[in-house]
Amino acid sequence: MNYFLIIGAILCFPFLILFYMYQLARSYEVTEEQINLPVRMEEKKVLFITDIHFRKLDKKMFASFFPVDYVFIGGDLAEKGVPEENIKNNLSILNSLGQVFFIWGNNDYEFGEEKLRKLLVDNGVTLIENEAHIFEEQEEYWSIAGVEDLSTGRTCAVKALNSARGPVIFLTHNPDAAVLTWGRSEVAAVLAGHTHGGQIRLGPFGIAEEGGWKVRGGKPLFISNGFGTTGIHLRLGAKPQFHLFRLRGKS
Repeated sequence: MNYFLIIGAILCFPFLILFYMYQLARSYEVTEEQINLPVRMEEKKVLFITDIHFRKLDKKMFASFFPVDYVFIGGDLAEKGVPEENIKNNLSILNSLGQVFFIWGNNDYEFGEEKLRKLLVDNGVTLIENEAHIFEEQEEYWSIAGVEDLSTGRTCAVKALNSARGPVIFLTHNPDAAVLTWGRSEVAAVLAGHTHGGQIRLGPFGIAEEGGWKVRGGKPLFISNGFGTTGIHLRLGAKPQFHLFRLRGKS
C-alpha cells in the first residue's frame, strides 16, 4: 500500500471540495413554475431573479425563454462593494428581456440607497415600495404588491395590498414577511428570496431552509435559492437559480 498516495489524497480532499463549492457558486439552474390567477388573461411569462449580489449576468443565460413579459427582481441586486458596472450590465440585460420591477433587499441599502435608486430609474426599472402595480387584462385586473425589506422597519404590507386591485402576487425579499399577508384573500402567491437556500448545506441541514414552494400565513410561498452569494462566495447543496413563472388565467 502506498501510504504517500493515501496521505496525498487526504490532504487534497479539502481543496477539491472547496473547488467544487467555488464552481457550484458560479453555476445556475432555471426552474419553471406556475401561478394561476382567477382573471381572464393570456398566459404571461415572468422571470423571477433575486440575490444577484456580485454576479454578472449574460444574455445567453436567458436564450431558451427570451423574451418574457415581465422581470421581477426580488431584492439584493447589489451590496456594498459591488462595482457599478456590474449593476449597469445586469440591468441592461434584464431590461432587454421584458418590463422590469424591483423590490429592495437588505443588502441593496448597503450599496447606497440614492445611488442605486438613480441607477434603477435611469434604466427604466419600476420600483415597488410598499405599493402595488396594477395590470389590466380583458377588463379585469391583477396586481403585484411589494414591500420594503424587514430590516428597515419600513415594511407596510397593508399599504401595499390596499393599493392593489384584483388577485395579487406579493413580492418580499425576506420570506418572513409572508405572514403579513395572513387573512388577505386577494393574495394568490408570495415570492421571496434572501435565504440563498442556506447557501451551504449538508444534506437537510443548513442555516436556512432550501428554496421551493412552502406555505406561510396560509398562502403559497415560493422561496428562491437566489442567483449569487454573499460573505463566503461558495455554495454546497443549494444550487444558484432563477425562475420562469407562467401566470395563467381562468378559461
